[in-house]
Amino acid sequence: MGYFQPGDVALRREVLHGRPWVVTPTRVVEDGPDLLVVFTAPGTEFGFFPHPRTHHWQELGRTSWTGIGKLQLHRPGDAYSVDLYWEGPQRRFAGFYLNLQAPMRRTALDFDTLDHALDFWVPVEGDWRELDRDEFEEMVADGKYDAAEAEGIRRTAEEVAAMLTSGSTWWDPAWGGWEPDPDWPVPVLPAGWRDDPLP
Repeated sequence: MGYFQPGDVALRREVLHGRPWVVTPTRVVEDGPDLLVVFTAPGTEFGFFPHPRTHHWQELGRTSWTGIGKLQLHRPGDAYSVDLYWEGPQRRFAGFYLNLQAPMRRTALDFDTLDHALDFWVPVEGDWRELDRDEFEEMVADGKYDAAEAEGIRRTAEEVAAMLTSGSTWWDPAWGGWEPDPDWPVPVLPAGWRDDPLP
């Protein structure tokens, strides 16, 4: 399977318990054997699949991405993405958000993953911190992740914490100065987005 081209729309699809759950159209910034970088633009609408477990965004009535937008860096095999956030009208870089998730899997239109609730915030100024541990454990108790999955996620969290403590992060801080192409339209879900097969 080939790589996306810069400017392509790639669908970031979450798959829960073997079934597609939610999908977000993203704009490809860079793609290759070692790194996939995508941008979620403000106003991007989510697509929700019929699923036994209702997505929490759906429950909250959240149908689109709000805010300035985020950039996501994915390395093959990593059980997390590195997300970059900006704030304010001057688009000031705020920091890196390490989003624990299933390692990405590619299909023709998509890359599949599943958010794992546990996260880390690395601000431009100040110390890093872990986020959402209580929410993660509630999801484990509720059956979103089984015992083996939960233990794997906890191990990933330990590895990420060790990386942040040692300062051995791999991503280029220069991504903090990145800006989206002003001519890019907000990505939309293509016709047939529900039909793309699972890998």
